[in-house]
Amino acid sequence: MAETPTTYRPREGRAWLWAIPPQHYPAFLQTGTFAVHRVGRAALHRLRPGDRIFAYLSGSKVLVGMFEVTGEPFEDHTPLVPGVAYPHRVRVRPLVVLSEEAWVPFEAFADKLEVVRNYPDFRSVVQQVLHPLPRVDEKVLEFLIRARAADLERAMSALEELRRLRAERPAPVVRERRVRYRAEAFDRAAALETLLGYLEGRGFVYAPWIVAAYVAAVRTKPLVILAGPTGTGKSKLPLLVAEATGSAAQLIPVRPDWADSAELLGYVDLQGRFRPGTLLRLMREAQQQPDRFFVGVLDEMNLARPEQYLAEALSRIEDRRPLPEGGWTTEPLLQLSLAPADQGWARVAWTANFALVGTVNVDETTHGFSRKVIDRAFTLELTEIDLAATPASSAVEPEPWPVTAWWPRALRLAELPTPSDAERRQLDRVLETLQTLNRWLQPAGFPVAYRTRDEVALFVLHAAEMPEAFRTRTGEPVDPLDLAFWMKVLPRLQGSSPPLRRALRALLGWAVTGAPTERDDELRALLDTWTAAGYPDRWPEAAFPMTAARLAHMWLRLESEGFASFWE
Repeated sequence: MAETPTTYRPREGRAWLWAIPPQHYPAFLQTGTFAVHRVGRAALHRLRPGDRIFAYLSGSKVLVGMFEVTGEPFEDHTPLVPGVAYPHRVRVRPLVVLSEEAWVPFEAFADKLEVVRNYPDFRSVVQQVLHPLPRVDEKVLEFLIRARAADLERAMSALEELRRLRAERPAPVVRERRVRYRAEAFDRAAALETLLGYLEGRGFVYAPWIVAAYVAAVRTKPLVILAGPTGTGKSKLPLLVAEATGSAAQLIPVRPDWADSAELLGYVDLQGRFRPGTLLRLMREAQQQPDRFFVGVLDEMNLARPEQYLAEALSRIEDRRPLPEGGWTTEPLLQLSLAPADQGWARVAWTANFALVGTVNVDETTHGFSRKVIDRAFTLELTEIDLAATPASSAVEPEPWPVTAWWPRALRLAELPTPSDAERRQLDRVLETLQTLNRWLQPAGFPVAYRTRDEVALFVLHAAEMPEAFRTRTGEPVDPLDLAFWMKVLPRLQGSSPPLRRALRALLGWAVTGAPTERDDELRALLDTWTAAGYPDRWPEAAFPMTAARLAHMWLRLESEGFASFWE
């Protein structure tokens, strides 16, 4: 049932919990090598020979064995698991390896660990991949593993011992939490790395931060606009992500003659029969399959005016309300009087397992976006283009995501369960920075209001669950708050008025140095460094690199054409 060495030498090292994808555990076990890609890399270099590792399979949510570190961490890029890069490694030897029927489910210990007291739940510990354990937790897990290894029937007595150990330490302070959403534990950090590997294996080059921002944006607000030059993969991104995560996606080409919602939602013909539209059919399918995520992709969505053909959907997206069992829903989309036989279509609503993604090209053949559309969407531009990049040829087997992985933490800040101390610091930073922005945006007529505030804050919290994915292809970190400003605040700014000019000037100085600029000549001195670098889309020296670079583009356009706009 288990492999248990006859001798065991005492040691004074630390103990660690290591979360391993289930499909990779056999390779780790066979080679005697544990490894990480990026998440957990910093903790890995703290390992020393003699340290203990408790192996936890993150997807299966079970504890499977106890190991001992036998060497110093090292780097090795030779394949360990086919299709997955695991360059950061350490050698281990098994102390106790449980057979599959003896694996310990996380319910048996997760709520009994001292380490969990410092986090919202056990999932937050696992997401770090490699986490140090207090000595009492080491004793708890060792006792449980050895009990399971010796005899499955001793599990009950082991649990009694766990209760005794738990009673010996002070009871944790329980905070009142207003939980509005229930979602199963899901290792987003590991899932994002698998998703990135799958996209590379399919031959598509996306910067990791673009994929991570898309996932966080869809989770925060299920209306996302993808912009960028032709050929950057705007239409393929949502389709590939759906393919990799077990979701359903449908491409819906937009026609220039759409002036109302008849083509998307439907209409009543001259014979009185209801003809459902493409989007309503897809939403009904999502409503009938609540355990699967659906995505409608409006290709070239600004060939017609979105505020006209999406009017009902744009209104309903602000009508979302949480459900007691988790997720959210809206009132029905249709506002038509239908015959009894068609009443099923009259009950179709926008549900939490559906997202709408639109791709746009900005040229003389397309329409601009109204404030109604921009304010209700996240705008993500695919700007990072590396023509020298070659996708990996190896294939990564995708893993379906549970539909709850796409549910937001909350719809509004007021509905957010009690955040951890780390999350509270993140929220304080968001709110303080938005307050600063409003000093210049409000006089210009573009204030950040409550809806935008909540969406920026929730996006940052969602991004914090997969921090290693917010990086460029060269490994440089991308600040989710900087990205949120770029996606939610800047697309709303357009015009040529003197107040807008003053706001852009102040914002640009603030985004670069942290202090606003008041005169054009001061701003010119800053811009000289950016133009000398070749007009990059990320201003490396700036406090907010992506926001600063886009504001610089907008300022130059204001100077040359007399009109500022986010859209190139």
